[in-house]
Amino acid sequence: MTNKSLGRGLGSLIPENNKKNKTIVRIPMEKIYPREDQPRKNFDDKSLEGLSQSIEKYGLLNPIVLRKNGIRYEIIAGERRFRASKLLGLKEIEAIIKNVDNKDIDILSIVENVQREDLSGLEEANAYNELSKNYGMTQDEIAKTVGKSRSYIGNTLRLLKLDENSKKELEDGNISPSQARTLLSIKDEDERKKSLNDFKNKKTNIRKVEKISANKKTKTDKEDKLDRILFEDFEEKFIDLLNSKVEIKKNKGNYKVSIDCVSIDDIENLYWRIKNGKE
Repeated sequence: MTNKSLGRGLGSLIPENNKKNKTIVRIPMEKIYPREDQPRKNFDDKSLEGLSQSIEKYGLLNPIVLRKNGIRYEIIAGERRFRASKLLGLKEIEAIIKNVDNKDIDILSIVENVQREDLSGLEEANAYNELSKNYGMTQDEIAKTVGKSRSYIGNTLRLLKLDENSKKELEDGNISPSQARTLLSIKDEDERKKSLNDFKNKKTNIRKVEKISANKKTKTDKEDKLDRILFEDFEEKFIDLLNSKVEIKKNKGNYKVSIDCVSIDDIENLYWRIKNGKE
């Protein structure tokens, strides 16, 4: 049942070819409201401004997806586009009305947020945990659904094992998810607290802290693990900078950085983010 629901996810709710879709309608902005329980809690102002500039210049390339609720409409997908359109003072917005159940909405909301605009580390971990808990999805199924590797899902879920103090520092942005995961490898509580403070005060780095955790792995295994941690740290920094999914891979002596865009809006926004950063 879960696989069937996933198969109906983004493909059925967000049409790939909007020009041929005859169900697009224009809905007054005042009749639209966002979901209260969607996983994303914060929206980057600069990113929204960049998207609003793109919408002003090229129009809305992808309509938002709504579900009718009485005389109003609840946003299923596209809250970021909705907010950017509001910044322009638009009175109406193109939308597709879908009659879907809560399960599909929950899955789609998480998928769209993860794919199109990164959640914070703990928001993302909690979202994956909800998919697992509420719908019995495995880490492999979650990975295929959101377009990430199984190891990435597993590493992200590990953040939920942090102590409350470390979670707070992560949520406040004082440490990165990669640094937080490194803390989990330290068994000694005093050493873990010291490393947390050193991360906060920028007195240490992941490589140094990782050596604190005693293990019996080979030198090659240790180096590969450290590289992966550093890759994830830089991936998160790129995501913060570009608002797009970024993956770093090593093949022999070469490094490959891939930037993932799922729509023309993303490509346009990415271009302006890079261009404005150079000016």
